[in-house]
Amino acid sequence: MELRDGSFRRAAWLLPHAAARVAGRGAARITAQAVGRLEGLSGAGVSRVATRISPRLAGRNPGLVKIPPEWAACVDVRREGLRLALDLRDNLQAILYYAGRYEPAMRDFLHRELRAGDVVMDVGANIGLHTLTAVRRLRGLGGGRVIAFEPADDCVRKLVATAAANGLAGSDVLEVVPVALGDRAEVADLRADSRYDVADAGVRSLSGDGEIVQQVPVVRLDDWAAEHGLDRLDVVKLDVEGAEHAALSGGRRTLTRLKPRVVPVEDKRAEGRRELHDLLAALGYHPTGQVLDHNALFRR
Repeated sequence: MELRDGSFRRAAWLLPHAAARVAGRGAARITAQAVGRLEGLSGAGVSRVATRISPRLAGRNPGLVKIPPEWAACVDVRREGLRLALDLRDNLQAILYYAGRYEPAMRDFLHRELRAGDVVMDVGANIGLHTLTAVRRLRGLGGGRVIAFEPADDCVRKLVATAAANGLAGSDVLEVVPVALGDRAEVADLRADSRYDVADAGVRSLSGDGEIVQQVPVVRLDDWAAEHGLDRLDVVKLDVEGAEHAALSGGRRTLTRLKPRVVPVEDKRAEGRRELHDLLAALGYHPTGQVLDHNALFRR
């Protein structure tokens, strides 16, 4: 569905463009994040801000005022209760900056769902926004464990730095594992998406069509769990840009043995959806009908 701005919203979003002409890109960013944070007060507003930023969606929504990529910069801000250093060439980080929130339904779900002592696995942790949300929540509840799988070196560095900046590093709650999960052990090419800036970490994948960002180790969850003596698993969040089926396939024994109670899985691709749902059903998980910011919720 094409999104269009009404007269009031259009006038508000033209203010940053006027600021850019008068005072430059820095003023444009500051003005745009003020307008965007008002729009981002609703979940639909966060989605609109994301569409304003996305180069892939720009042509599909000609009636929507855009946030041009030329305004991108590295900025230090406070968002979601965290001190963050954001690179606005990355869509996730740009949405967080301009809208003030990212995937608010998933964040709210983690706050509601997590219980003291839970072991949470964030597969495809990116810069760690949901990882650190879970860490803070479990610490507040009295303890637990968050295992973040993220293969990209730059994302791992940012996750670790953000944890340190917010007093969450060195915690026995947080464990960062710099590998990808798949259905076989190998070394694979992590590629950018040609439709986005190479710095956009959120759209990188093992099947991308852009330039190679780095080579990454891929392991099976079953092998990792056996090697590290994993004996509890309560929540598995999975967002790996189309490799969800492979990651689950490599963890069949672990998921069958430990029976995590809930599995949110990114589910925005029609191709492969049936195969993904069939695998989850075979593992004992069925869709609840809830979709949290493109993440379908499966429970046992």
